[in-house]
Amino acid sequence: MRKAVLLLLLAALPALAEVIVPQTGAPRIWIPVAGHAQGANGTFFRSEISVTNLRSVTQRVRVYWLPQGASGATTPLQTYDVPAGRGFSSDDFVDRLLQQTGLGGIEIVGVTNTGAVDPQAVLHVTSRIWTPQPNVGDTPSEGTMSQTFPAVVVGASQAADVKEIYGMRRGTQYRLNVGVLNPAATAQRFRIVVTIEGPGGVNTETVELDVPSRAIQQILIPGVSTGVAFVRVEDLGGGAGDWQTWASSVDNLSGDAWSQMGFARP
Repeated sequence: MRKAVLLLLLAALPALAEVIVPQTGAPRIWIPVAGHAQGANGTFFRSEISVTNLRSVTQRVRVYWLPQGASGATTPLQTYDVPAGRGFSSDDFVDRLLQQTGLGGIEIVGVTNTGAVDPQAVLHVTSRIWTPQPNVGDTPSEGTMSQTFPAVVVGASQAADVKEIYGMRRGTQYRLNVGVLNPAATAQRFRIVVTIEGPGGVNTETVELDVPSRAIQQILIPGVSTGVAFVRVEDLGGGAGDWQTWASSVDNLSGDAWSQMGFARP
């Protein structure tokens, strides 16, 4: 019996690959959300991002910024020629390398010398969002707090008009943010449905938002209900293509947080 169950689990692995298998390298990669932005309660969030060329030859890499709430230009902000096995990184990538502020998404693309997407490129990208730990009363804090925010291989996610996010929380201690990255050439409309189950029962809150072309939008989910949150995000027009969504629960006192990416239900 145990052997039969194990075989069934192994057979299911390909369908779950986008959820449980980390990306190794690809020609095009999204970082769904990054930033250089003031947060609440003494936090200031920055993105530490590292890009590595896993090929045995020099790779040209272009980096695009997809701003929050405004259509992103298709012109790359930076172009790098990265030697074999080398890379570039910054603990404040958005500010220092892209010279941007606020929140946005990032697209990192391996290209040829003519600027076309290079299908042979093998780029590995890591990303985390961090902040100096806020002071506690009159006592200055030392050190940082952070959360890893996964990079996503462009085209690797299962195509879907609906994606779901589990494992979040919202209440008096935690605020809940939900974001969407729209890579399409036109604005797209999305619906966010948050179901919160807690001591007060089950409550559902719905928000619709328009996301400009090649841009992101992250919003604070309104309401006061407390409990475990299940998030459902719908591409209402079905034209967003390889869109991405995520949710973050943030501690209102310390700024500590965790995030989950949305995925199509298997």
